[in-house]
Amino acid sequence: MLKTTSFKKMTVISGLISCAVLLASCNSSGDGAGVEKTLTVQPDNQQVSSGFGRPLQDQTQNPNEFCPKIYLRAGTETFNIFPEGVTEEDAGSSQELRFRATITEHVRECNAAGQFINIDVGIRGRFLSGPKGEKGAFMLPIRVAVVRGDDVLYTQLHEVWAEILPGRANGAFTYVDKKISILKPESPNVQIFVGFDIGSNKEKKKPKSN
Repeated sequence: MLKTTSFKKMTVISGLISCAVLLASCNSSGDGAGVEKTLTVQPDNQQVSSGFGRPLQDQTQNPNEFCPKIYLRAGTETFNIFPEGVTEEDAGSSQELRFRATITEHVRECNAAGQFINIDVGIRGRFLSGPKGEKGAFMLPIRVAVVRGDDVLYTQLHEVWAEILPGRANGAFTYVDKKISILKPESPNVQIFVGFDIGSNKEKKKPKSN
């Protein structure tokens, strides 16, 4: 049973990461059971970061021996956007909600590279408009961090753009961070955390594409 579960999880990881890389080349935009496997990702909301500058993969080593576990940081799975001047603590704020996004799946894939290990982190989620059915583009601030105790080995805030188009009330997003490269852990004390950076809740206008 354990082997079957591991195989299924690696299939989900490879599929999510490969899908994001493939779609992002044309269009820049859990660890757990029960995640939504049939989620349709809109190409305009498919984004991937560049992995240039990382050590080359070493095919002779077993990457799973050093691959840190990934976690969704508690309290950062949902991101709400309210009108300017309205906070979540205000009375009646639920009726003023403009957009809400939720991370539904988080996966990682490791590749050995000499003394280093390269890590791809994939994040998938859904977003929807609030009670007033507002349309438009908004930025999702997603943070990926790799830590060892109190030491931060890697941290990066990614701006992932989502858009609710006319005639729609929701959508999906996928993001893959391919920039992570750390020294191989000497013990299983390295962890990967993902989640929305709740402090980065100021609305930004989407930059115009060239």
